[in-house]
Amino acid sequence: MVSGYIGTYTEGAGGKARGIYSFAMNAAGLIEDFRLAAESVNPSWLVLSPGGKFLYAANETASYEGKGGSGGVSAFAVGADGGLSFLNGRRSGGKHPCHLAISREGNRLIASNYTSGVLSVFPLDEKGFLGGCMQTIRFTGGGPVRDRQEKSHAHSFMFDKDYRYGFACDLGSDRIMAYRFDGNAKLPLVPADPPFYPAKPGSGPRHGAFFPSGTFAYCLNELSSTVDVLRYDLEGGFKKIQSISALPRIKKAAPSIAAAVRISGDGKFIYTSNRGRDTISLFKIKKSGILEFVESSGCGGKHPRDFIIDPEGNFLIVLNKDSDNLVIFGISRSTGRLKKVREYPVLSPVSIVFR
Repeated sequence: MVSGYIGTYTEGAGGKARGIYSFAMNAAGLIEDFRLAAESVNPSWLVLSPGGKFLYAANETASYEGKGGSGGVSAFAVGADGGLSFLNGRRSGGKHPCHLAISREGNRLIASNYTSGVLSVFPLDEKGFLGGCMQTIRFTGGGPVRDRQEKSHAHSFMFDKDYRYGFACDLGSDRIMAYRFDGNAKLPLVPADPPFYPAKPGSGPRHGAFFPSGTFAYCLNELSSTVDVLRYDLEGGFKKIQSISALPRIKKAAPSIAAAVRISGDGKFIYTSNRGRDTISLFKIKKSGILEFVESSGCGGKHPRDFIIDPEGNFLIVLNKDSDNLVIFGISRSTGRLKKVREYPVLSPVSIVFR
């Protein structure tokens, strides 16, 4: 039995839910004990602290605690039974925070504020409480896609394997910003050299994932629905060795934008979710790090915003925001292919983590 949490939209963008929900999943891939764990406004991204004692949520709004100009970040204590107790909240430093990352020591939290194009760093104390924002970095720039790249849009942040460097995807300027990280410094993030990796104009970097060894990273580009395979030099630098489409060529196919990217625990496969086509794409990872497209299959709903692979690598769980459902697929260990197990109704699901 494994358990976790699901973040939802409660307002705007089709929001219908009430906050953060907890669930348990048995060895057969069946959901048990699904319930509301905490009311929260638009908790669109969730992250657990190392050890799982605390949960943090990005409250994706333009107004937090009655004040405009910023969304929020909320902290919760995780109970023995999986219940959540609200600790405190802070303004996120920008509008519509959509992603959170936490340091290895659990003492720093980094929020990506999409609409404002801002990264914000927060201190975390030993009791899980959020301190006031200690660093804010505002991106500048834009790209050729006028309705999506009129300015910078910070979409996510990821650490390398050793937590010495961190990288922020700026969808608006087609850059992956690079930083040296020191969790004990007054300003934890300092621009690296080079300060960014330039993605293809109009591609829109959204999310990234490091290969388990740390030698490769995979960047999912939202606007072009491509995956960039990047060789990592362990000193904050990327070199692209491949760019591959996440969509098969189909005549008169629906337009699509990419959402989430995950690597299987054994490092054999990569999956992406594709909104519009409403599919999950599967790639095989070769020894060289490059990808081989295998197939794209239906996600069991509409608008697959996020998905996750369970800790044992047996199941892939998709959150379909617009069809208000969660779909569980079994994973073939040998081929990576998916087979639907069951689906459950969940209102406006957009983020998922395992405890």
